[in-house]
Amino acid sequence: MNDMDLFRQISRADVLLGQSRFTQAEELLERLMSVGVENVEIFKMMAIAKMGLHKYEDASQLCTIIIEQNPNEAFAYYIMSNIKAYDRQFDEAKSLMDKAIYIDPSNADFFAFKANLFLQTKDFDLALESADTGLRADAENIASLNARSSALVGLGRKEEAFETIDKSLATDPNNPNTHANMGWGLLHHGRSDEALIHFKTALAEDPMHEYAKSGMLEAMKAKFPLYRYFLTLMLWLGKMKGKNQWIFIIGTYIGLRVLSNIAQNNEWLFPYLIPLIIIVVLFFVSTWIFSPIMNLYLLTNKFGSYTLSKEQKTSAKLVGLCLVFSGLSMLTYFLISQNEGLISTSILLFFLMIPLGSMYNPLIEANKRKLIYFSIAIVISVCLHGFFAILNNQFYTNFSIIPFGLLIGYQWYTNYIILRE
Repeated sequence: MNDMDLFRQISRADVLLGQSRFTQAEELLERLMSVGVENVEIFKMMAIAKMGLHKYEDASQLCTIIIEQNPNEAFAYYIMSNIKAYDRQFDEAKSLMDKAIYIDPSNADFFAFKANLFLQTKDFDLALESADTGLRADAENIASLNARSSALVGLGRKEEAFETIDKSLATDPNNPNTHANMGWGLLHHGRSDEALIHFKTALAEDPMHEYAKSGMLEAMKAKFPLYRYFLTLMLWLGKMKGKNQWIFIIGTYIGLRVLSNIAQNNEWLFPYLIPLIIIVVLFFVSTWIFSPIMNLYLLTNKFGSYTLSKEQKTSAKLVGLCLVFSGLSMLTYFLISQNEGLISTSILLFFLMIPLGSMYNPLIEANKRKLIYFSIAIVISVCLHGFFAILNNQFYTNFSIIPFGLLIGYQWYTNYIILRE
């Protein structure tokens, strides 16, 4: 293969990568490598193709080869940082980006990506600092502008965030990342209708843009006033670091226990505290089931159904089944048979929405599988409880402690997994 043919093939591979046609790019690059071409650019392009196909181990091996041959190849460290970030290993990802930046300190994209790593760990001040450094290298770098706006939203400096996004839109009016960022910024501001417009624009440019898809879902659900307030609270909690979220969760739980004890020991306070306790309990339950219930509603909406992922659709359908069977159990008790086992079965089926509505929430596949297995165990235990409770006409049997205990354990274990990610 002469130099001109090689140049044409590399240019073709570059076009395929730019169009996100990773399979075709991989095939073309494999053909080049099979005839003995070991150009470092081909290795780098192959690593990008492997990343696009989620073949992270292969991409990592290619980067190792590149670094062995060219220790000062900053882009290889950048790719490896992306791989670590995908596995939620953010400390290692930041360390690799530091190496890339040391080699190429003028690359604004490197600072932008490091800013995004800080955003993932809720270090908003450091994210802003890194994004600003990227903008000093390139004042119109879109990735740095978007990272800066997200950091400002996290810091509560919303007006500055919108100014930054406006500058980004002026530089590249059709950038889907910028429109997705604008949409999320508006959601934080409670302006869901305006957010919806920007998410639609982002998806028109890139129909597979996950950040815009998730934002679109939240904006559509936020059309309901009750969910709008719920979303505002969830966005506020989402800006907390894992440690602070644990403090909030445990503190609220302790507060609930204290209020319950006060209500039990002070009859005159009982009528005033019980409504407050009920509100707190409903809040905790809603954090688990509100979103999947709204997803169930969106299944009836053409655009909502398109935006939901396969896992979200499955979760919503399972939640719907729980609601139906819980309601049927309660109706059967009141209309046909006063079997006390129907009441406890109805309650457990209602709370079964918690695991079935959240088991797909983790980002790491291994964690997702753990919650799926946990949920299956809960489903089995609820079915067994229903069988024994209805058979013996008892609200509570010796077996009942298992599903109730598993449901409580599931919530603590899921919080542990999600907050660690």
